Amino acid sequence: MPEFPVPVADCFERIADDLASKGWSVQPGALSSELALSLSQACRQLWQSDALTPAAIGRGADLAVVPQIRGDYTRWLDDCPPQAAQDEYLAVMQGLQLTLNRALFLGLDSFETHFALYPPGAGYSRHLDRFKDSPLRTVSVVAYLNQQWQPGDGGELRLHLREGIVDIEPKAGTLAVFMSARILHEVLEAGKERASLVGWFRRRPDNPLFR
Repeated sequence: MPEFPVPVADCFERIADDLASKGWSVQPGALSSELALSLSQACRQLWQSDALTPAAIGRGADLAVVPQIRGDYTRWLDDCPPQAAQDEYLAVMQGLQLTLNRALFLGLDSFETHFALYPPGAGYSRHLDRFKDSPLRTVSVVAYLNQQWQPGDGGELRLHLREGIVDIEPKAGTLAVFMSARILHEVLEAGKERASLVGWFRRRPDNPLFR
């Protein structure tokens, strides 16, 4: 497992405890300000060079771009020019994956992630992250990259929980982590550009847990 400062390693343990007890976790400041800034710059450089593409909904023949439902622009991280900050982020996710497997026996064996930028006026309607025809996505992770976010800027992640609604501010360095098949969520309309990395830990196809 990669070596991390104690606060980061503690963050992994808090996430595991939260997922076990309630199915979701929010960790402000989980990413360093330097890492969040570097990732933000990479995302916005892709946006300014038209290297992000409109995100679609559905799968296969049903895949479609519907801005009224989902208005972000994305690019998979493994399709981006290599950068040290991206490697550092993937190392952090590797550490989280190992902690979740050790603590929760989830059998996670891969991680996929993309940059996501919501221009002003864009959002994402309420949904689950797991596809109906594929049970592999198990844990969702959103890393926020917005240094200048202020209340009123919009773009909060809204979790629809049995106990009520929870809104998560998309401030730089915050990690939001939740069980992909259990937590209904949406992205509220952004009032200014909103950048993040959105990813999913996937389990092995032969692992029967969390079907």
